[in-house]
Amino acid sequence: MQTMAKEDRATPAFATSEGLRAVLNRLDGAGPGAWSADPEARELVLFAATKYRRLAATWHRDEADAAHAAFLAMVASTTRQADDPWAVVTTAVARTLKAETRADRHMISTERARHPAKLVDEPPIRAGEHEEFVFDILHTRMEVAVGDEQLPMSRLAEASRFLTLLGWPDEVATASVDYVTDRLAGAGNRDTAFESLRRDTSIPAQLDIPRSSWTRLVRLLLGGRTSPGVPSQHGILARVLLGDTAATLLADDALVLAVTNTTAGWCAA
Repeated sequence: MQTMAKEDRATPAFATSEGLRAVLNRLDGAGPGAWSADPEARELVLFAATKYRRLAATWHRDEADAAHAAFLAMVASTTRQADDPWAVVTTAVARTLKAETRADRHMISTERARHPAKLVDEPPIRAGEHEEFVFDILHTRMEVAVGDEQLPMSRLAEASRFLTLLGWPDEVATASVDYVTDRLAGAGNRDTAFESLRRDTSIPAQLDIPRSSWTRLVRLLLGGRTSPGVPSQHGILARVLLGDTAATLLADDALVLAVTNTTAGWCAA
């Protein structure tokens, strides 16, 4: 009986969607100031900070950012009226954290970063950042005479589209490309990014990708020295930034085979 009582105290009622709905309805009916004065409201915000700690780390944000995003979602009437309030909060937190990360990279507002179509240019290059990766890309651009035009960020969508055409679920492909791109930008060079991503266990688990498939995908996206299973020195990300499209990549039989092998045994083609 004592063990059961401890478990009841450890798991608050608002941990369930119906429990959350009840608390949100009560706080809404209590009027202005309820969130700042109500003890359960404080517990709810702290619970959200813990709940979304790993998600915040995924997007290189503080758990306080996740808690604030959760609070903004929970005070919205649509959350109280949703079939699954916690699902709505989780989606809102993920979108906000992703937008904040993009906003920092592009030095724009979070609201603008929520709309990928508005990210038309490369992120601004800050002094001392990404020297190896940026040099590699710019040097290759000069060699192939791409010119001085700005490379639109929308070209990265070609990488996701290529994976989708070869059987990867659309959401998984998009999330994988976005995550690898963000980690690459933060790492500053390809090798450091690869080693970090190779050891990353959180994202493959969240996306339900086997570790072996995740490692092969990361290598294909980033490229590197030619080795078995890696058909090109330039990774998929570099190729699309240099002008390749999904159709161009599909014409590369070795690359298609390598990507197809990453889905063997787990992803429906």
